[in-house]
Amino acid sequence: MRNWVPTGLIRVDLLSYVCTLALLLGACNVPSFAQDNMDWRYNGNTLDNERFQDVDQINPHNVAKLKPAWIFHTGVLGDPQMAMEMTPLVVKGVMYVPTGDDDVFALNATTGKQIWAYHPTDMPAPSTLPICCNNDNRGVALADGKIFVARLDANLVALDAKTGKVVWKTTVDLPSMGASMTIAPQIVDDTVVVGVSGAEFGVRGHVDAYDQSTGKLVWRFWTTEPKSWEGTSYLVGGASVWGTPTYDPDLHMLYFATGNAYPWPYTGNHAGLNLYATSIVAIDSRNGKYKWHFQFVHHDQWDFDGPQPTVLLDVKGTPAIAHTSKTGYTFILDRRTGKSLFPWSEAPVPATPPDAAFQHPWPTQPVSSIDTLLEHGVELPVPNGYIPAPMWTTVGPTSEVFQPFADGVEWPPAAYSPRTHYLYSHARYQPLNMGITDNPADNLLCPLPPCAYAPGGIFGSVPGQTQHGVYGAIDTRTGRVAWTDAMTPGINPGSGIGVAGDLVFFGESNGLLHAADAGTGKILWTFDASKVPNAGGANASPAFYVVDGKEYVVYGFGGEPGEGPGVLGDAVIAFALPDHDD
Repeated sequence: MRNWVPTGLIRVDLLSYVCTLALLLGACNVPSFAQDNMDWRYNGNTLDNERFQDVDQINPHNVAKLKPAWIFHTGVLGDPQMAMEMTPLVVKGVMYVPTGDDDVFALNATTGKQIWAYHPTDMPAPSTLPICCNNDNRGVALADGKIFVARLDANLVALDAKTGKVVWKTTVDLPSMGASMTIAPQIVDDTVVVGVSGAEFGVRGHVDAYDQSTGKLVWRFWTTEPKSWEGTSYLVGGASVWGTPTYDPDLHMLYFATGNAYPWPYTGNHAGLNLYATSIVAIDSRNGKYKWHFQFVHHDQWDFDGPQPTVLLDVKGTPAIAHTSKTGYTFILDRRTGKSLFPWSEAPVPATPPDAAFQHPWPTQPVSSIDTLLEHGVELPVPNGYIPAPMWTTVGPTSEVFQPFADGVEWPPAAYSPRTHYLYSHARYQPLNMGITDNPADNLLCPLPPCAYAPGGIFGSVPGQTQHGVYGAIDTRTGRVAWTDAMTPGINPGSGIGVAGDLVFFGESNGLLHAADAGTGKILWTFDASKVPNAGGANASPAFYVVDGKEYVVYGFGGEPGEGPGVLGDAVIAFALPDHDD
């Protein structure tokens, strides 16, 4: 169901009249049209991760004419766990595309013709690595004439951007211990910044900066601090960093969100707040020193990660940072101090039964006053024997139905438009029935994953419930939902979002890619990739660029295991308007 909300945006047919008057006052903001060349230099287009391109050649009036300009097949389908979740880079007419198995291709951005390819022959087969949760590479970085690849085997590799040859390789962590990287690196001055995942295997998370020329470690920030953890549990505390950090060069601050504490849902061996797990963290970009944090889940037992990349924006003149975690709650903070710009509260958690006290639940949890796109609670009715669990219910021996749990708002990147002041994101509905005991013998591999059980063998989905989800927009000036678009029933959103001018693009895991009016959410164009041989689900993220005056939209159709139909593929498709139809 779409929620129509007036936006007050000035339409094109009024623009000339308004500008005629406004020019007299020097106050008209005329939308920009395609420049001769416009790059997509960073994973989020800018260091702010806005995923916005200020270009209007393709616009709401002509987007229905959008057609494939070229199609490139990587030829890398990998094993059944490989996903295509990347965002391409485009710089000076060259596109850089990674696969979920860490191959990298350089392509001509106007024709799709391959320039070079990198296939990592020195890396173990991804199927032999302890990777959570798919074989992913969410993007590469470019600086100093090099392409930087954060690999699944926890190695950072620098490639020559002209040839694809390896310049240097650095070990970031040990894959034998469960460490991995699926992150798109970030460029911070003369360093390249990455973060490790592996919380599900007891890896201690960290964010590192490496010298771009040599690969030498410049600084490291550990994402678990000792004092808020029981005993030495912080040494295996998790707090993975999945999303590409944001960077404010004026403040010399680097920002990122962290994932769950380890282990979960069992939390009986690590009492405390468990900082800096499930937090937004700011550090000094020059030395990695702590500046501030905002924890959005205390003592996480629900896998309420923050995998979505942070976004930098201005809110009524205040430099801000926005992030939405798996809880579905969005927090918008002053990025100088970490103080919230919207009211929020520490809500009391539901009463914990004595038989669940071993979980050491924290008595309160942060709740934002900003509207949420997510359903907090299972849809009624539920079958007999199933018990709905209120938000923040402690996971205990009695099996209950949680919504959300280990999901909600996942990794796919949000986007922000300075035109609408909207933050564009998604939400998932996928209730889970489960329970946990204090006896590791009853919980399979507890306290290792999955560390979960339900009495009578009931574990997992709820009969009669269909997973679904929405894409939507939140007005960052008011904190209110502006619009939502429901996806195909049975499919949870797994696509990143991008905004080009007055259009917002997002996809579905069945292969549908949509363009919608950024102000209203009205879908104006849909492309069905299922009609393209070897094209998979739309679980990547769009990029927008201009070469020789022509605007392109590029998207990878490769799917993601476990998302809706889980259609795998290897197609990268660039779209453009027909010639002379600008």
